[in-house]
Amino acid sequence: MTRAQIAMDSAACLRVGGDPGAAEMAAAVYDLLPPAYRTGRVHSRTQLLHRHLEGARAGCSATPSPDGAD
Repeated sequence: MTRAQIAMDSAACLRVGGDPGAAEMAAAVYDLLPPAYRTGRVHSRTQLLHRHLEGARAGCSATPSPDGAD
């Protein structure tokens, strides 16, 4: 579980850096976990990265602009 959390944190850092592979990385980590471990922080982080990927595919930003105006 600790390795999965570290991998999710790494994927989140990649997302902040603009890496489009971050969501795929998170999904791969999530898929390898037994169902009993797909909860809590790992689940939340995976959902966040998935939303970011879906937003990028739709042509919009999943993160707010720096000045807070969207």
